[in-house]
Amino acid sequence: MTQRIAWFAWMLLALAGCGQPLQLDAAQRTRTPLITQPAATTSVPDRTVIAVAPTRTPQAPTQERSPTTTPVARTPTVFIVPSTPAPQTNEGRWRAQQMDRQVLDPPQIYRVTSYATLFWFDPMTGQILEIGKLRGDVPVQARFRLRSTGEAALELSYRINNDFGLTAISEAVRSRMEAAGYTVSVEAFLLESDAVQAP
Repeated sequence: MTQRIAWFAWMLLALAGCGQPLQLDAAQRTRTPLITQPAATTSVPDRTVIAVAPTRTPQAPTQERSPTTTPVARTPTVFIVPSTPAPQTNEGRWRAQQMDRQVLDPPQIYRVTSYATLFWFDPMTGQILEIGKLRGDVPVQARFRLRSTGEAALELSYRINNDFGLTAISEAVRSRMEAAGYTVSVEAFLLESDAVQAP
């Protein structure tokens, strides 16, 4: 009988407890929802993490230290300066037309027995021009061969419009001589031939 009463009392207490609303922690209720919603499927771009150095508070000026770096070996710079040949003079251009030049010192007198042509090399244009025809004795100061043809030639000095009876040469030739810087005399030449006799 006592056991029945005890069991009955226990049942009453249990039933009385069931009639009261269940007390839950409010904070716990908001943190754990009973119904969960599916997460959104939007893609989130990757984020780059940038490390920012902490700022320092201004202090008394101190000497900054440069970061230690390994010295880089430098290849020496080489400058190549091409040698520019000196500008050639008119006389140098004329000498360049001569091969196997033999200077006759003092000049030797050659006899021209029939008319022979006296030529002049224009150093400005590289052309050989005819001055005129001469005959008689001429002082030859050098012997050479023309580079262009290989012909044997005799060099002599000619005073413009004065020597060898050539006193009225072409105005065009005289103008070319002046343009090359010759107003008094030029180095002219004769080609060796049967008409030109050596002394």
